[in-house]
Amino acid sequence: MRSRGFFGALGWLLVRLRFAVVLFWAAVALAAYLYLPALGDSTSSSLADVVPESAPAARAEAQAEGLAGSVEAPAILVYSNPEGFSGPDLDQMAYGVQRLNEGPGRLYGLRRAVPLAAQNPSNPTRVDRDLLGDEALPVLLYFEPGTRLTEIATGVGEIREDLGSPGPLRTSATGIRLVQHDTKIAIEGNLVLVTVVTTLAIFLVVALAYRSLVAPLIPLASIGLATFLTLRVLGWVAAVQGVSIPAQIEPIIVVLLFGVGTDYALFLLSRTRQALEEGTGRLEAARVGVEKVGGILLSSAAVLIAAFALLVLADLGLYRALGPGLALALCIVFAVTLTLVPALLAVLGPAAFGRRSLAPRRDPSRRPAFRRAGPISVVLVAGLVVASAGNLGLKVGFDQLANLPESATSVRGYEELTGEFPGGVLAPVNVLVRGEDLDEKNEELLRLQTGMQSELLDAGGSALTFGPQYAGRVPEIDFVSPDGSAARVLLVFYGPPFSPEALDQARGLQERLPVLLDEAGLEDATGVVGGQTALSAAARDTSEDDLKKVAPLLFAVSFVVLALLLRTPVAPVYLLISTALSFTATMGVCALLFQNVFGQDGVVYYVPFTLFLLLVALGSDYNIFIMAAVREEAEGRPLKEAVPAALARTGPTINAAGLALAASFLALTLIPLQDFFQVGVAVALGVLLDAFVIRTLLVPALVLLVGPAGFWPAKVRP
Repeated sequence: MRSRGFFGALGWLLVRLRFAVVLFWAAVALAAYLYLPALGDSTSSSLADVVPESAPAARAEAQAEGLAGSVEAPAILVYSNPEGFSGPDLDQMAYGVQRLNEGPGRLYGLRRAVPLAAQNPSNPTRVDRDLLGDEALPVLLYFEPGTRLTEIATGVGEIREDLGSPGPLRTSATGIRLVQHDTKIAIEGNLVLVTVVTTLAIFLVVALAYRSLVAPLIPLASIGLATFLTLRVLGWVAAVQGVSIPAQIEPIIVVLLFGVGTDYALFLLSRTRQALEEGTGRLEAARVGVEKVGGILLSSAAVLIAAFALLVLADLGLYRALGPGLALALCIVFAVTLTLVPALLAVLGPAAFGRRSLAPRRDPSRRPAFRRAGPISVVLVAGLVVASAGNLGLKVGFDQLANLPESATSVRGYEELTGEFPGGVLAPVNVLVRGEDLDEKNEELLRLQTGMQSELLDAGGSALTFGPQYAGRVPEIDFVSPDGSAARVLLVFYGPPFSPEALDQARGLQERLPVLLDEAGLEDATGVVGGQTALSAAARDTSEDDLKKVAPLLFAVSFVVLALLLRTPVAPVYLLISTALSFTATMGVCALLFQNVFGQDGVVYYVPFTLFLLLVALGSDYNIFIMAAVREEAEGRPLKEAVPAALARTGPTINAAGLALAASFLALTLIPLQDFFQVGVAVALGVLLDAFVIRTLLVPALVLLVGPAGFWPAKVRP
């Protein structure tokens, strides 16, 4: 058969150079292994790396440099005794603090160890019996500037080991940097498990779909190669540019590549097998697969790459880093799949599928059509709208502590700490005030503290406040700068500092701060709210704003690609509406599932954005695949026969692809972090809904309901 078009010519070239193509990709993989670094060495888990610099919480971090002392200790050593501190306990704690400040403890990179009970400005490391709690004493650990996350964690571990005792006095550790380290370790320690489980799940799905043990090896070969190359290239880019990539990116890239790579490979396998069933030879069948599916893969990849590239317009650093990484990943998986899979199919031929899978099939045109397209559409849309109602109770936040498993070191230390101290000790809220002669305005600053306390009470919260009246009593903390140009007020929340309520209260304080300054008599001053709580609130709010900004652009890109592929502006409208309903329904179900069934405080801030991005982009995959088949079938038969024929041809492939993609994301739940559990479950549910309900039931019903008008200006028989 004569090759038609670019993809026909490409298919002809690939099958004739099939062995050279396989050897080429093997050589590329070897070169990447030898010369490109791994990605894991360039990852970070800090919120400060993802919040935009324009956010008030980020500005507060910079403005705090004018005041001496850090209000947020990287780590906290917690002495505790459930039986109450004894005299020997006091002696041991005093010795431990002294040793950390004067002895070999300096080798940990430690700059200062400050017990929270100390109030003697001449000796901030003193432990006074009268100032101790009954069962717990936190010791704030300040490290030298530039100390790396792993060095802090290692140093704290060694400190605990050195200062531990066999008696009832216990030492544990917590702190925001340890929380970040535990998060990083949970991701890195389970990434191999996620990859193995995803591989096995895809092997099982493809093997069952094609009743062959050889067929799954083809997509797995292309996926494995694409994933390896992507992570190596990203590691190289991060190393060259000297940037840190958020730790959440690597697992998401891995499962996305496995899922999308399986989709693309299944599309090629499906069309190649169809050609083999029609009696086409091995080489010609592989060529036809490229010719018929190449344009579909290109259109699908274009939507995905454009969608991810749009993330450079986002303000949240996580999305800006995720976008180019995912776009690069899609470019690589597209190139690998489009070239390596046909080459392998040309080598293996019918052996890839087995004899049973090549048995003749019943003419799909004889299958019953959707004779009640109207009622089917109404019932399905109504069900999706009802499921979307779950969003009414949606709470969004990011509790970095609740995100970790209970066995994490920082979580156990936090539990010991909060047995006697407010949870906000972990991450105090730092309110920075800029003005003139603030060193002479103690009364005004005191009124500001009172106003903030009242504001918190009105919002259902409460906190300890520390202002200039505590100068010299809180270790190593300046409340007013020497020149009087800056002042700070510390808020220590009684409850968890990262709960959705705490984030709302921090945001509310920032919004009300100008009014509170005026009421306190500081109308010429300005203020910002900083600290990890404020940074978490800024990340959540920025993510919401990014979704509102990126969503219309993503829909526009998807519309253009679908309109060009289908050569009509009509069908893309209802296709994208169905995708939007798929997202809102999935998010509504997840809100009820996470908050009411699993008892979680809320949905992690980047779950809605990630779910929207992936469902719109991946939904376009299935839209393109099924609608291209409908259009092809409609060229030779009426629309009412073309739809069931196209569905019979593409439905099993879409279902298998959906199962593989859902299994890929569900594997994320093996990482013992709440955010990965939520992302994995949400995307898996969304993909299953999309593959088994939206694309195989709702879209065919809508195509028949709209009729030939959906293909305008082309002429299609009803």
